[in-house]
Amino acid sequence: MIKTAEAKPLAALGHYPVQEPIILNRDEVGIINDNWLVADGTGNERYVLRAYRRVRDAGRIAFQLAFQEHLLAGGFPTAPVVRTRDGETSAFVEGLHWALFGFVEGQEFDFTSSAQAREAGKRLAEFETIAAGYRGPVVGPPVGEVDFEKWLAPVSSHVWRTSVLATEHEEQLEKLFAGQGYEQELGFFRHWRHEAAEEWPRDRLAALPQAWLHCDYHGRNMVFQGDELTGLFDFDFVTHGPRTFDVSRAIFNFGRERRGSTVLREEFCRAFLEGYESLQPLSDEELQALPFMAALNWVPDAGFYVARRKETGDPGIGQRLQIDVRMMEAMQLEMRRLAPQFGWNER
Repeated sequence: MIKTAEAKPLAALGHYPVQEPIILNRDEVGIINDNWLVADGTGNERYVLRAYRRVRDAGRIAFQLAFQEHLLAGGFPTAPVVRTRDGETSAFVEGLHWALFGFVEGQEFDFTSSAQAREAGKRLAEFETIAAGYRGPVVGPPVGEVDFEKWLAPVSSHVWRTSVLATEHEEQLEKLFAGQGYEQELGFFRHWRHEAAEEWPRDRLAALPQAWLHCDYHGRNMVFQGDELTGLFDFDFVTHGPRTFDVSRAIFNFGRERRGSTVLREEFCRAFLEGYESLQPLSDEELQALPFMAALNWVPDAGFYVARRKETGDPGIGQRLQIDVRMMEAMQLEMRRLAPQFGWNER
């Protein structure tokens, strides 16, 4: 008898050429999308089945999957996209879009391994190089004519947006949290935004080298075998912008002491940057941008908070505001502390 929880994924698997699929378990790491580990009837092949809950737009999902196929075809380590019986990259079942991927062996990032941090840096630079050749579908006009901020609109605050430096963004936050006791957090953001908008106007940001951004490049979205990256996953937030946005967030993700920590280790930050710059050297202007980008990665976003409340049913968006502002403050302090060793802007 089929378990109720397995009925929907089994219905989705019916669209794929997998013989006698067996659901092994559900991945509990993600809080938005559903991921299921699946085996075929022989037990020789394993897969990951994903139900897209965060991204619901069919065009956006088609873009993400085509982008992933492009990376794999270019030799970048990621999971193969398994096509449906009709040759499509996804199936629409029970009101959700589903995709099936080949399973990739490996373990999450090891916070004690500076060699893995260096590998992560090198692979991010490789990701940008291979992604630059992408010519598949996007959500909007074809590549070369894209207003990326409009057509690849992010679905989270933790992705590239220049609009967060606009006065309107500040006004949206003030309206959302008016009278709720978050004056200190809103005041911090107000001060930071005014200074950032003056120091980093749109023209200066646009002059930074641009690239496809993963925007969620961290140790739980990849697996390693030893010191080698064997798979990068989760392309929900892929967009286009200054490559320093991804670099600054990755410095945090691979430089911190452990998950949950905000303390950056010089050895691991240096290892990541050495790996990255072995393929893609950073300009002086990009180095000066890193502290700003490190704070920008955590900037409060009214649109994200509202969407998050709808996605999860969690009314505690004020706590999320507090977390984001604390992270902005922590990253400013840490980047300032490390500035003499790395030569980036100390503001």
